Amino acid sequence: NKAVAITGTLEKMQRKDAMQIIANLGGICQDNVNKETNFLILGNNDYNPQLRGKKSNKLIKAEELKLKGNDIEIMSENVFYDILDEYNTKSEE
Repeated sequence: NKAVAITGTLEKMQRKDAMQIIANLGGICQDNVNKETNFLILGNNDYNPQLRGKKSNKLIKAEELKLKGNDIEIMSENVFYDILDEYNTKSEE
């Protein structure tokens, strides 16, 4: 029941596949970051020539919300996969 947004290009899967996994686990996929966003997954921005070495608008917004006390976690793509692995391990037990 958590709201999740993705920024950047994911290395290991396509964004639509990641969003489908999130939805299958009961998450709410978002195109943008707002007060309801619980997680922002950081993909790679190196493929976007406009962002090279800079933060995406979603990341900037997430950081602003976090500073204001909103319950938002910013995580790397690898942490996202670790959480999926943990979930899959628990569901197999």
